[in-house]
Amino acid sequence: MTLRALPRSRLDRLVPPLVKDGALVALVPITDDARWAAETVWSVARAASVSSLRPVALVDLCLDAPLLHQIKKVAQAPGITDAFATDAALSDVTDHIDGVHFIPAGTPAADVSSVFAAARWRRLQAGFRSQEALLFVCLPAERLSEFGAEPDGVLALSPGGVDLGTVQGRALLAARERGIELLGVIRERWSTSAPSLATPLAARRRVVGPRTLAFAAAAAIIGAVLLASSDSSPSGPRTASRSSVSRESFGTAQAAGSAESLAAPDLALPVLARADSGGWTLQLAAYGAPERAQSHVDRLAAAGLAAFISPLAPDASGTVWYRVLAGAYPSRQTAAAARRTLWTRGLAARGEGTPLLAPYSLVLAHPADAGRLHAAGLTGIRWGSRNAVLVGAFEHPEQAGIAAAHLHRVGIATTLVTRTDRTP
Repeated sequence: MTLRALPRSRLDRLVPPLVKDGALVALVPITDDARWAAETVWSVARAASVSSLRPVALVDLCLDAPLLHQIKKVAQAPGITDAFATDAALSDVTDHIDGVHFIPAGTPAADVSSVFAAARWRRLQAGFRSQEALLFVCLPAERLSEFGAEPDGVLALSPGGVDLGTVQGRALLAARERGIELLGVIRERWSTSAPSLATPLAARRRVVGPRTLAFAAAAAIIGAVLLASSDSSPSGPRTASRSSVSRESFGTAQAAGSAESLAAPDLALPVLARADSGGWTLQLAAYGAPERAQSHVDRLAAAGLAAFISPLAPDASGTVWYRVLAGAYPSRQTAAAARRTLWTRGLAARGEGTPLLAPYSLVLAHPADAGRLHAAGLTGIRWGSRNAVLVGAFEHPEQAGIAAAHLHRVGIATTLVTRTDRTP
């Protein structure tokens, strides 16, 4: 498997939907560049705070080498270790910085394991959930196994990506096996060689406005949670020049393909019944060989489930990973519920299926070209009653470049659209 890449430059857009359903999210630095990691942790917390109505708190649990306090030039102590040692209210050791309620590491503790394993974390998680607030804990990957609560999600922080064969990578995989959702890895950029499409993303980027929730109200909510934390109860011939982004819901692409029907009735493509089918999907697997991804999708299709193949840009070793993404859902919550159904039906192993916001797809200009998709290592999905064929599900327009290139090589013209009848 590979972890979803989240570029640091776009955290304001990517972080809020990933963490909106969580009460406690772990931030796990995996890099020797401690300052980069610390600045990125603050960027994540700030993105969640500014872009949502939820109060956000951040705890530095990198107890052996705390750095978060240095970035903001505040004292290391008193902090979390001091509060846990005396069972004091966390509000006593909290600083309000840039809209985030920050709890530093605190005085070096003789027994740091007791801090990680404390049952108090479960009570904190329950308190934050009841108040619809969000708690970030920054801790080493190796400490995930002894943490006193099961995080609602884990974000890894590594500028060049995570090698899942390392000690830290194996710790992430072990967390996933326990049912903890791996939300992705924050990198310095999307990939080492990110392709681009015709329209610059900056021209389509929405401006994130300031929070509408007053800071005083947020402070009151966080304060109530932190004060109560000590005693609260406890997811071919046709060629295309370049793919382009359609700002209309479907319009131009439908006109381009309307003259040609889906010629081969025996294609039996899976169908997304609704035109506005939702931007969320479930990542089930990633394969280094397209035929393995196609085989997986064929098994899902035989069970009546629409699934996408989405190739990623080559990694550092030159491997193109073909992700298998199942279904299209209107929200992360509905995607997580569908994941449980897949487990029950035996279509995915328990723990598999990472909810992914990937609202972009390529639509074939000529639906009859669906019969040639396998030659490009891809598969198609019939889109509602529009006589259209979709290929892939992508998190951002640039990510569609690899699939568009595969299709171009076999002479299949495409247009990039969103499946949500609106531009995300």
